[in-house]
Amino acid sequence: MNKTKLFTSLLAFCATCVCAYAENFDTQILRATLAPFVDIKAETDIQTKTIDPSTGNLDNAFSSIFTIRANDEIDLYLTAKADTANGFEQAFFKKAGVVYVILTNTTKKPVVAALNDIKTGTAIPANNANAIAYPVTGITIGGATEGIEPQYNDSKSQYEFKVNPGITTATTTISSSVDSTTYYFDDNAGTYEAHITLTDTTT
Repeated sequence: MNKTKLFTSLLAFCATCVCAYAENFDTQILRATLAPFVDIKAETDIQTKTIDPSTGNLDNAFSSIFTIRANDEIDLYLTAKADTANGFEQAFFKKAGVVYVILTNTTKKPVVAALNDIKTGTAIPANNANAIAYPVTGITIGGATEGIEPQYNDSKSQYEFKVNPGITTATTTISSSVDSTTYYFDDNAGTYEAHITLTDTTT
């Protein structure tokens, strides 16, 4: 073999060695974990209306609004409670296919029997003093979860629905028209309240 051919062969061999060395590599993965997140916030802490003492009707409808920020699908539950002489009780109930919410007097608290009478669907005003019911006319879901319809769970006295990732609003409208079987002049003057809660924990 002449010197030229030998030199060419050596160059080819060295080039092969360099290429093989250049292909040596390793990879590192950068990994971060994002935990599920949900933030639920009421538009206001307290909504105030006026009850007409001659009829029991409100001056205008309640509109309870919650904003939900979530980074994943999540199940939510809307509940209502009202205070009684025996502690807080479920305030949502259904009568003839319509869901109602009960407001109770905060200073002259009704007994539990008053709420139970209302929930029978055949209430007698004399039996439910200081507890007044108003119908829920609907729950509107907007934003990232627009278009769904929350379902009412009779056995748990709560609304249930699922939200998508993003920002969702849930607006519960409560009619100004009183359930006439729950209002009479033996309902004492004062402040009447129900506590509406949106949570990601079911009862």
